[in-house]
Amino acid sequence: MLKNTEKSLLVELICNEQTQMLMRDKNAYNHEKYKNLEMIKVKVKDMKQEPECL
Repeated sequence: MLKNTEKSLLVELICNEQTQMLMRDKNAYNHEKYKNLEMIKVKVKDMKQEPECL
């Protein structure tokens, strides 16, 4: 499990990569890599968080 800060960082990294892809190619929405990143982003967002204190 990931902590909230770790989840946020992963989502931010994925979003940054997707943004860069779109800046290079306006049709990046249709690319397999973009779609895979989107699926991973959703999975990370849906993951249960690890308690901050153990």
